[in-house]
This record gives sequence, structure tokens and C-alpha cells, in this order.
Amino acid sequence: MMRFRGRLFAAAALAVALSSAGAEAQDKPLSLRVGTLKQGSLTNVWVAKQAGVFAKNGLDVELIEFRNGNEAIGAQRAGAVDVVLTIPGTAMAADERGFDLVLVSGSETSQSQPPDTGSIVVRKDSSIGSLSDLKGKTIAISGTHTQYTVAIQTILKRAGVGPAEFSFLEMPYASQVDALRARLVEVVASLDPWTTLFRNSDFARVLAYGYVDSLPAQPIGGWYARRDYANRNGEAMTRFAKSICDVADYMAADPDRARRNIAAYTGLDPALVKDVPVNHWTCKIDLGVWNKVAAMMFEGGELQKPFNIEDWMYDSAKALIVR
Repeated sequence: MMRFRGRLFAAAALAVALSSAGAEAQDKPLSLRVGTLKQGSLTNVWVAKQAGVFAKNGLDVELIEFRNGNEAIGAQRAGAVDVVLTIPGTAMAADERGFDLVLVSGSETSQSQPPDTGSIVVRKDSSIGSLSDLKGKTIAISGTHTQYTVAIQTILKRAGVGPAEFSFLEMPYASQVDALRARLVEVVASLDPWTTLFRNSDFARVLAYGYVDSLPAQPIGGWYARRDYANRNGEAMTRFAKSICDVADYMAADPDRARRNIAAYTGLDPALVKDVPVNHWTCKIDLGVWNKVAAMMFEGGELQKPFNIEDWMYDSAKALIVR
């Protein structure tokens, strides 16, 4: 009898030990390497780490900074980083070219009405008065095969200016202000904070807002993982998406605090940031709008065939769909 009781107590002790070990394993944060850039749109993940949002959702996140989006995607493909942000149109084109990415969560949309980050800008003394006047003109833009270029092609086409009736000139955003001021170019397609610099200048005026005028509230940022990585780390993807939702709510709750965080993260002058429209961060995915972006990319020639958004989404993103 004593021997039986001893075995019973030993079994009970082992059960308690295993239960404790299981709880400890369940509570242990999951590691995740997140690629980031020093730009305002990525303030949300920096805040998520600084404010403990990731930790609250059971993630131990390492933020790895890159110089540009192409560098980040290359590092992800090599397995040096787990999740990266990019504009959806670019990710669609990359997926079509063999980068087996899946959408994990939304991150940001353009504004639903002006002012917005994406702008077409001319000089105040320019004879260009409307988009139809851009026929035969050259537009300085940072990249020529992006969702933004397709957005501009879309609004120009609506204004009667076909793709063959204007041209793009690649120019870094940081060079556009001086180039337009010095009359080296007639038209620039810019993004914030340079859009706000133009709006506040004494020599420039905004002719149109590329994102808003082509498709209001279109997604301009999403979080992506390699499909094989997401399939092996589903719980981490779910926790990451939850964190992006939580930090979006946190940033929207206090726009002044959001601006302070943008200035702190990017190093931009707070006096400039106070006039910049606060990014519309959101984890939600409006499937109808995302499908319209895919259709624009196809019609603009950046996709070779129609793109199926839902086939491209991981479970964590599907849970965020609004219809």
C-alpha cells in the first residue's frame, strides 16, 4: 500500500511538473525578425516595440533596419528577416515573378480624401493648370514600375492623357524639391514629407493626389512573409497581425502623440511633421479595394495576368478581411 501511494504521489508530481513546463512554454514569447526602414510609414512597428505592444501579444521582436525596400525583400528571401513591409502592388509583381510571398496583415492605406502623401506637383507660376495639360510632359518620380506610377497613369488616362503621351524621369524624392525650385523639371510626383514641404512652400502647388484620386483609401502598405515560413510559424503570424491591429488603434487614438512618434522615429523636424497628415495605419483588409489595386496593376501592365488576392493571403490576413 505504501509503495502504491509513493507511485501515486510521484505520478502526481510528474503531472504538475509537466503542466508547469507546458504553461511556461506557452507563455514564452515567440521570436520574430521584422524588417524596417527609417520612414514615417514604419513608425507603427517601432512604437509597437517601444510601447510593449509586441510583448503584450507574446512576441520578442527584433527590428532590423534596411536602406530600402528592395534590400529588405532580398534579405527576407535569403532568410535573414522573417516579415517585411512593402506596398501591395510591388509585392503582387514580386509574387508573380516567383517570390512566394503571403500577405500576413494590412498596415496602411492612403487617405480617403486630400491632402495625402502622394502628390503631383508643379510650380505656382506654371502654365499647367490641370492633368490634361500634362500631355507631352515629363514627370519626375522615384521609381517607374510601382503602384504609385500605375496610380498616376490611371488618373492621367481618365484626364485624356494616354501612357504614350507623357514620360517618367527617375529622380529620388529628396532631390525633387530643389529640382522643381530651380526649374530643372516641370512636374514631380512626390510623397510625404516632401509633399508637405511643397504644400508649405512659396513656389509649388499640388495639381493632384495620385493615390486618393486614382482609388481613395487604397492599401499602400502590407506585411509579408515567405509562404513556407508562415506555414511553419502560424502562431507568430497571428500574434504579429494582432499587434499591427493594436498599434493602429493606439496611433489613431491620439494624432498629436502619433506625430511626436513619427518625428522621434524618423528624425524629421517636428515643425514639419505637425503639418503632415498622420498615416492611416490599419490592419484591416478591404477586399474590394485590394482587388481594385490588383486590377489597376494588371491594366497598367505591371502584372501579366489577373491577380487573386485571397489565394495570396495567409490565415492571419484572411481573419482581417472586411467586405
